[in-house]
Amino acid sequence: MAMPSAYPCPMPVFAPNFVIVAPVAAPVMLASSVGLEARSQPAQRPADDCRKRMGTTAVGLSPQQALMQRLQNDATTLGHSRSALIAKHALKLSQDREGCRLVQQALEEAESDEARSALVETLHGHVWEVAICPHANHVLQKYIVTMKPGACQFIIDEIMQQGAGSACKLARHKYGYRVFQRLLEHLLPQQKAQLISGLVTDCVSISMHRYGTFVMQHVLEYGSDAQRELVIAALVPHISKLSMNNDACMVLDAALVKSDAESQELLIRAMLQTDGSIGAMAHTRRGHVVVLSLFELVGGELLESAKRQIGKQSSSLNRNRFGRLVLNFVQVHCGSIVPAAIGGA
Repeated sequence: MAMPSAYPCPMPVFAPNFVIVAPVAAPVMLASSVGLEARSQPAQRPADDCRKRMGTTAVGLSPQQALMQRLQNDATTLGHSRSALIAKHALKLSQDREGCRLVQQALEEAESDEARSALVETLHGHVWEVAICPHANHVLQKYIVTMKPGACQFIIDEIMQQGAGSACKLARHKYGYRVFQRLLEHLLPQQKAQLISGLVTDCVSISMHRYGTFVMQHVLEYGSDAQRELVIAALVPHISKLSMNNDACMVLDAALVKSDAESQELLIRAMLQTDGSIGAMAHTRRGHVVVLSLFELVGGELLESAKRQIGKQSSSLNRNRFGRLVLNFVQVHCGSIVPAAIGGA
């Protein structure tokens, strides 16, 4: 009997010891040519649609990725035009994980300050955007490190143009604080003053911030004596609160280590007059470092006062890993703790 034309393959043969093979269905022929054409085209995948919306090329590279590939692979053949190409697209490249490395490398390899300035020309007017970008902030840091202070003035100007509180906002930002640190390290005193003056009024809360603490430590290290005095004077009334905060303890330690003798005594007396602050700090990872610095600096009546405060909490300090470090240091370098205080609360 003849096989129907709808089935191009023969029916399966049932035989012992053989695997039964299912028949292959014939393609369904559509009546209209329009329908046939539609069925013949593969369905568009979501990735293809996403690629179109992102502006990617046929091989899956965005124009920016294609540019980076060219800059990386054709470095020798591009020659001097490579720097010009990087300068033209510096803003977009800086905002890319791989692209920012190309811009940083170009800044390091530039033959002159004029060449470096040309490389970041497109960053002008976008400093805030660049400073808080997870990738571009590294480019701004590299520029600050490799350029003379005068060439960085536009960075300060654009930060201050963000309005009141812009310095505090940048100091608290998870990427911006790094740019702030580089500015404090490399700028001239009069340039740094513009930034530091915006921090002093809010230095207590900034010192207690997970990122702001690093900026305040830099202020104490790279600021002027007058600026350090202003910061310490602002911190002193809040010792009780600061001593309970790990991030702020790092600022207190920097204030002790970096300030002059007069400011050190002012800060130490404030700590000793704040009941329980020395003992509380001695129990913590960062706070116990402040206490060790304090004992290295004090003498006479201040030393005895500090030992009495530690003695009041010797029992709990003995049960704490950081507290034991403090007790051992005091016993070795400052003499035994007052006997009457041992075994206190």
